[in-house]
Parts: sequence; structure tokens; C-alpha cells
Amino acid sequence: MDCAPQIAQAIEESIPQAQILWCGVHVLRAILRKSNKFSSQEKFEQFYNLMKDLVFKLDAEHEEEANAAYDQVLELLDTDPTASQYFNRQWRYNISRWIARDRREGDATNNIAEAHFRTLKHDYFPDRKNLRIDDVIIEIYTKVIPSFVIKLKIDQNPADDRVIRIMEKATNA
Repeated sequence: MDCAPQIAQAIEESIPQAQILWCGVHVLRAILRKSNKFSSQEKFEQFYNLMKDLVFKLDAEHEEEANAAYDQVLELLDTDPTASQYFNRQWRYNISRWIARDRREGDATNNIAEAHFRTLKHDYFPDRKNLRIDDVIIEIYTKVIPSFVIKLKIDQNPADDRVIRIMEKATNA
């Protein structure tokens, strides 16, 4: 998920058991767009490099190093009030969503999911412009699943337990 606190809050209110992790690539892109919040380019570069380590490198196995890097971020921000305000608003209170040490083996990026959507959109539905994800689901449900079920009936023994389960799910959905 991109790093939009309002979206995350809405999801948490709607689905309390959801675990929200922000895409590391998008976190760093968002930070790059806010370099003007820092009083100098040197401070921004230090901040960016520390954040890059916190987002991707310093996972739960490197907790002490992660804590030290986070402390360095806070020290750096102590001398830069505008940057500190930006960090507090966007990153500090959402730390468990973007910091690598809290991911617990999770992916640091959602680019894989985005790549799958792009593959579906461009390879399977190339004639459709501005295809929304809900339209993809409808296309899959109305076109792909029935074709798959027919293929299963032809290719496999219909008495096979797996085929029966898939058929039941497809017809009861």
C-alpha cells in the first residue's frame, strides 16, 4: 500500500484485523518528493540513506542497528523543524507500517501485486482502456472461471476430489 495515512485509517476502521504494510519503494519515492522540507541537501541525503536502511535493510534480525539508525534520524530532525514536522506527520506515527524490523518476513514492496495487475490488464484484457480492478474481478468471474471449469471437465476425471471442490466453489460463488 502506498503511504497515505487517511487510507490506512479508513481500512483499519473498516477491517480491524487487517495488517497494513506500506510499500518500501513508495515510501522512498514519497520521501524523495519532500526533499524541500530539509534545510540542506546534505541533511536530506543523510535522512534518505537512513530511511532506506530502515525500510529495506535493518529487519528484525538487526533490531539494535535499526534502533540506532532510527535514533540518528531523530537527532538529524531535531535541528530541522520543518523536516521534523513532515516526519512526525507522515512517518513517525506509522512506523510499524514501513519499517523493515516490523514486517516479520513480509515483502518490502507491493510491486509484485502491481505487476500481476499489469499482466492481467495488458495480457488478458488488452482491448480495455482504463480497466479498474473491480472490472478485472468481474471479467475473471464471468469469463475465466467458466472457461477453467470447462477445461477441468474435459482434462480431468470429474470424480477427482479437487475437481469436485473447484466445481462446487465456482457454481456456489
